[in-house]
Amino acid sequence: MKRFISTLIILSIVGALFAQGDYEAFRFSMTEYQGTARYMGAGGAFGATGGEFSAFNTNPAAIGLYKRSEVSFTPLLLSFSKNNSLYYGNNSYTQNPKYTVPQCGLVITSNIQNSNWRAWQFGFGYNRIMDYNNIFRANATAHNTMMNTIIDHINGINHNYLSGDGELAWNTWMVDTIPGSPNTYGSPFSNSDINQEAIVKTSGGIDEMSITFGGNYNDKIYIGGSIGIPILDYTERIQYTEEATDEATINRGIRSFETNTTHHNTSGGINLKLGIIYQPINFFRVGAGFQTPTYYWKVKDSYTRDMTSFYSNGNKSDRFSYDNYYKFSLTTPLKFNVDASFLINKRAFISAEYEFTDYSMARLYANDYSFDSENANIVTKYGIAHTLRIGAEVNLGQKFVLRGGYNYKTSPYKLIDNQYNASAHYGSVGFGIRTKYFFFDMAYVLRFMKDSYWIYDTNDNSNAVQNSNTTHRIVATVGCKF
Repeated sequence: MKRFISTLIILSIVGALFAQGDYEAFRFSMTEYQGTARYMGAGGAFGATGGEFSAFNTNPAAIGLYKRSEVSFTPLLLSFSKNNSLYYGNNSYTQNPKYTVPQCGLVITSNIQNSNWRAWQFGFGYNRIMDYNNIFRANATAHNTMMNTIIDHINGINHNYLSGDGELAWNTWMVDTIPGSPNTYGSPFSNSDINQEAIVKTSGGIDEMSITFGGNYNDKIYIGGSIGIPILDYTERIQYTEEATDEATINRGIRSFETNTTHHNTSGGINLKLGIIYQPINFFRVGAGFQTPTYYWKVKDSYTRDMTSFYSNGNKSDRFSYDNYYKFSLTTPLKFNVDASFLINKRAFISAEYEFTDYSMARLYANDYSFDSENANIVTKYGIAHTLRIGAEVNLGQKFVLRGGYNYKTSPYKLIDNQYNASAHYGSVGFGIRTKYFFFDMAYVLRFMKDSYWIYDTNDNSNAVQNSNTTHRIVATVGCKF
């Protein structure tokens, strides 16, 4: 029982410092579909156009447009990210190159003779549906300290029973009891101007394995269903330091402290996607897709933190650390989209998609913890996000194809201001070389995205880092038809 209570104390302090509860549900609910170069070059707007493996993410009926079997592989996705991080009025800049393999897929088509059902299709493979690789740095001088948040959570607790960050701060002399009040704490960094710096590095992603079935009815109605098995692997590493700037604070005995945090999540999930495409006339198609909530079972949550303080004379105190391991479950929001595509003489198309997601529907679960406050925060903080995808493709001659696309994602926060904004814009161009049996595609994607990150919790959210991210991506796909 004592260990269980200690675990809950650790969870509450960790959640307060880094908002890991509701923000984890939001983070693992977000999607940013990657895939073939054709898909990304045309803005991912293939829901009604069909005949594209990566489109199974949004509308599995896209498999119904396949007339021949196909294998595709995307061995190259180069990303180069630049971050501008605004923290207490100070800007910091970072860059991050990265290489990933975002897609591999197989589609097998079985044509049917003497039937209105012209063909059945089966597809198997994977797409990366979220990429977490990023790094940013934030630094500024603020009249605030992480110790104030720790003190708010440990006041009233005897130091013999401190755990988590409270125990680290106590053992490194960053907090101490106030004379005459054994359960009330203070810090030498309180009420002082403090230099703060955080370096945050995230890595990993969500790769979704999919099994898709579809059919073509009389070249008018195309249906599809897909079982998705997302594999989550996320790591966050944070190096955070605070340093006193005035002599009065330094003379209290501590000049600075440093924390190093590693947060790692892994899990597997499952969802179901259903879709339909209808072609009433030969140059126009409409479609719709639906995805059930993704259920992640036994999300393994590993959290490690150490803290070291440095005395005013330059000596270092002892280093203290703690580990916390926990398992919880998560359901992400359902998704719904509608699509339309205009076909031009079988040589070009212009298409558009709209996707609806309500992030307030995400939920956290565990057998030994209620997550009531975290789930309430999800409902309060997050809301409906709208995504618009527009794409076009044109055949120039028999083999050469040009593509272009644009995406816009609205912010999923209910309150949108300087503290809460996670909107994104994507622009893309691409080309392809396609023969009867072989194809090669390349695309370039430019992304502009905003997001907020809380280094630690304060009552006024003044310590949110405002990140503006610009990412350049180059992607290439090879494949064959048979």
